Amino acid sequence: MSDKEEKKELYSVLKNPRHAFDKEEVKKLFGRIDQARVDDLAERLKVDLSTNLPNIYGRRSALSDYRTNPYVMLATTNIMELSEPERFADFIFNSKLMMGLETSFGKIIERAFVQNYPADSNAKWRDPPEKIAEFVEEKKAEGREAKSALRSNSIWREIDKDVVVGNRRFLTTIKSGPNTINDTQVQGMADAISGKYQTWLKLSEAETPGLDGIDIVIGLTYGTERSTNNKDNQILAKLLDRGFTEVDQKNQPGVLVDDATGRVRVYRRIGQSFWAWIGNPQDETAQPQVFLEVLLALSLAFRDLLAEGTTIEEGINERLRRLASALLKMQLSPDTLPKWVSDRGFGDDDLFYLVTAISAFYDDGI
Repeated sequence: MSDKEEKKELYSVLKNPRHAFDKEEVKKLFGRIDQARVDDLAERLKVDLSTNLPNIYGRRSALSDYRTNPYVMLATTNIMELSEPERFADFIFNSKLMMGLETSFGKIIERAFVQNYPADSNAKWRDPPEKIAEFVEEKKAEGREAKSALRSNSIWREIDKDVVVGNRRFLTTIKSGPNTINDTQVQGMADAISGKYQTWLKLSEAETPGLDGIDIVIGLTYGTERSTNNKDNQILAKLLDRGFTEVDQKNQPGVLVDDATGRVRVYRRIGQSFWAWIGNPQDETAQPQVFLEVLLALSLAFRDLLAEGTTIEEGINERLRRLASALLKMQLSPDTLPKWVSDRGFGDDDLFYLVTAISAFYDDGI
């Protein structure tokens, strides 16, 4: 079988799982939820969100801070008829808030979501101590060039969390969702894994003597195997040409093992499978409800935050008022335009849509 055929086979295996929504199955999963763990996670999230959520929306105060693609903005305002400053302010704020949360929740997941797991072990997911040591050294370095050099030479930069369960150490890089990974990251992750896995194994043995080996897992926190942009699969496919082999397709489909030692496994987990693996990396069938525990805890945390009279809602409303006020200040009169444009029936609403796009080209006065 050629390499090309082998990669096609791997892609087919990786895309094969299918998740069908079933109310009865979801009901059973809810029945397996650990209430104490959800309550503890919700409390952790409340503390984290009350501090960090205002930072996400609070760093934007002027219209210039909400700069977005002017061409898409012009099309959107026309299509959605967002001619009222308050409606447009609400739209652009929510759009940017969504983008900010998408980025920030990757770190929130690392900080707060995974700390209660694995469920059946005293050991819990943590920041790798070797990575912490690298960060300490970077903080000591003087000057941007020195810090940048240390980051470039980092051994553990690509690893977000680790845990030792039984006789294996599990390492994971956590990506937000099915479209998060891009081509540059594919190459970077493939290079990192193929170039560093033996060092990760050696340092893991120094950290925990007696290990059988390590698992390196690419984790996507939501989505399904069929919904990804295929970049996660490309990482594994590239490793087939770099000293890794899929050795047991029947019992462990999509799991690669290194040829040099046979002690390093690489695979990826997505959505429900990722959280089940976080819940018990030794037995992914033991905690299938973990994704629901996370969602329920997040729902409870937000409900409690808003019910407790938090300033989050006040802060958001203040940003919306500022945006609407800035848009009103920018409003132009129809005589601003050349007469031939006005003669084409270009009205106040059209002028407002145009101004929203013009704002993307200025720093001050908006």
